[in-house]
Amino acid sequence: MSGFVAVDQLSVRYHGHEQWILGRISLNQLSGQVTAVVGPSGCGKSTLIRTVAGLIPHSIPSDYQGTVALDGIEIADAEVVDIATRVAYVGQNPDAAVVTRTVHDEVCFPLQNLCLTPAEIESRALSALCAVGLEHRLWDDPWKLSGGLRQRLALAVALAMEPKLLILDEPTSTIDTLGRDDFYSVIPPLVARGMGALVIDHDLDPLLPIVDQVIALNRDGEIIACGTAREVFFSHARELEVEGIWLPRAVRSSVALSQNQNMPSSETVACERALTCSEAGIALPTLSDLCDPSSVTYYRKSQGVWQRLDALDTASGEASVELANFRIPGRAPAIDVRLGGGELVAVVGPNGSGKSSLLSGLAGILSFEATRAHIHGRELTKRNRDVGYVFQNPEHQFVETSVEREIGVGGTAMETVEELLGQFDLLTHRAKHPLTLSGGQSRRLSVATMVSENKSIVALDEPTYGQDWNNTRELMRFITQLRDSGKTVIMATHDLELAQTYASHIIALPLSHTVDAKRAERPTGNLSWLGQFNPFALFLGVIAPIVALFVIESTSLNLAAMTIASLAILTSRAGVKRTVGSVAAIWIIAALMMWVVSNAVNPNMYEGVREIGESSTAGTFVGALLGLVLAAGIATNPEAIVRSMTATLCLPYRIGAAGTASLAFVSRFAVDFALLRTARRLRGVGDSWGIAAPINRWVTSVVPLIITAVRHGERVALSMDSRGFGAYARRTELEHDPWRMRDTIAVILLWGTAALAWWLH
Repeated sequence: MSGFVAVDQLSVRYHGHEQWILGRISLNQLSGQVTAVVGPSGCGKSTLIRTVAGLIPHSIPSDYQGTVALDGIEIADAEVVDIATRVAYVGQNPDAAVVTRTVHDEVCFPLQNLCLTPAEIESRALSALCAVGLEHRLWDDPWKLSGGLRQRLALAVALAMEPKLLILDEPTSTIDTLGRDDFYSVIPPLVARGMGALVIDHDLDPLLPIVDQVIALNRDGEIIACGTAREVFFSHARELEVEGIWLPRAVRSSVALSQNQNMPSSETVACERALTCSEAGIALPTLSDLCDPSSVTYYRKSQGVWQRLDALDTASGEASVELANFRIPGRAPAIDVRLGGGELVAVVGPNGSGKSSLLSGLAGILSFEATRAHIHGRELTKRNRDVGYVFQNPEHQFVETSVEREIGVGGTAMETVEELLGQFDLLTHRAKHPLTLSGGQSRRLSVATMVSENKSIVALDEPTYGQDWNNTRELMRFITQLRDSGKTVIMATHDLELAQTYASHIIALPLSHTVDAKRAERPTGNLSWLGQFNPFALFLGVIAPIVALFVIESTSLNLAAMTIASLAILTSRAGVKRTVGSVAAIWIIAALMMWVVSNAVNPNMYEGVREIGESSTAGTFVGALLGLVLAAGIATNPEAIVRSMTATLCLPYRIGAAGTASLAFVSRFAVDFALLRTARRLRGVGDSWGIAAPINRWVTSVVPLIITAVRHGERVALSMDSRGFGAYARRTELEHDPWRMRDTIAVILLWGTAALAWWLH
């Protein structure tokens, strides 16, 4: 074995499973070249690269046989710093990579863990963001980006680490063609400087011109071939095709020609054949071919030729879908569409242009504005159920506890369920919980559920994402059957070739991102008198006054606290909306509680627990508590509080970083919960409960939310581990909140005032 990375006779077994994955894989010589790993879904490609990245066995409970060495260090014996300074890893799911609250902080996170200087951190972060086209989104919340833009962000994080080996697991699966080409153009100069790149991607055509070697695996995880792309794809083309592996477009054409003409497929002939699209004269479609810079465009396929239209109107009579000036404010531009049924409409456009948002609005998930929005002649509302919607993240739409029952939702006949299980390659998974399936299996199940529910209008968000060649063709065959049966199918996709091959019509969104919400500006410190204090000092200071409120139970003291808190908020220089809302909340909630206590609560129910007191005391007590908490946090943010608390109490930085990651995680929690409830409403779960249906959906969404949260937490932990989290005892901090004399005085003053009020009482 030789080279920076050496893998010899590798097989992996995950804890809790008896089966060994990968058939004694051996490979080396990854330095200074691009290596592509291809194979059918489920063959172990991700397992291979996770092992090389050190996630197996360090972060994922598992065992392995054989040897995996980085610079001579066995991966099982390597320290975090050994791996983080050599290997950068980008996983399949961009949502799992978010660990902070801004794009800037996301890219800086691993560099801080590696203890680089602040100047180098800022320089690397900006350079990496420029490479993926996110330099203008520096201070945005990652969750405000589209899925494709979040994938670009994950790539930027890896590039900023400047690894010796860059590992990419389907890195451009959610990225538009412009972003994909921009990203792959970054790799050659890095490889020229000695970096290696190990890439998994089903569609290699955009990457093929810079690929140095290809490793092809069969469905059992054994190596079919290893060599140059030309050697592997031409000498083993038929074997790869049988395994369901995507063949380059030029190779498909060449193989088809040789089969028709009985031509030999020897290496000699292969060397003379075109391998890349440019060699074969194949022009891959690009967004600029379809999308205008600033307006929505429409296309129709007529006898295999695409024609541009002024408007998309296929309805000769009553339309199944009629949308006039239909838009999602701040997310997607206005479209005008009339569909009569029997169409397969592809929605294409750059990342962030609003593809998913338009489908979500049509399904009643997002609020929309429109001059006219009708489905089968009825006004489109959030209560509409005529649209079957396949979510971009399939986990959001599952409502049952097994794959079999998921397909059977809505009373689907058992014969149909059996047929769909077989057609979507899910028979062996029928008893599994849908949330335990792999990404590809989840996607197939999500499409199968829409087939089983027999909706007349089906909206699909990236239905072929993460699928191999066989599964992609199978999915598109079923989607085409839906269209041929008279249904209206609307599909958001970044795969332009797929759109042009299968769609009957195309809606192309503008190239410019004018529909994006207002971009965030660089956060600045609060300049009010409250902003001069350490964020943790303010929260520490209000603890004693809060205790005093509990003990003293005085209306006058409560009112004094409410007044002081309101004045502090009014002079905090926070945003107008936040300031007015905070002050109003203090007094409105106090008044509401006074009314509740005096009119709706029996004081005797509190006997033996706590005297609730007069209504004025109880109401103002709640208002005072709320006021103190809001005043303490009005001039800061949760991240600053966690950061200052960690520094002030001299806690390990890992606690503070984990706290910040949790804040990013919790902000997504509410969104996931809302989507889970919406999926249940769209699929009719809880309808038998009548007016109590929302309660049923709320309760039945809790367990899936917990499962989703646990899985997401595990993925986030993997992302943090792959970014050098815990590599050193300390890390570089870019922001500091020092504890000054004024903070000590403020805490003493607040605690002293509380003690005095207690003593006087």
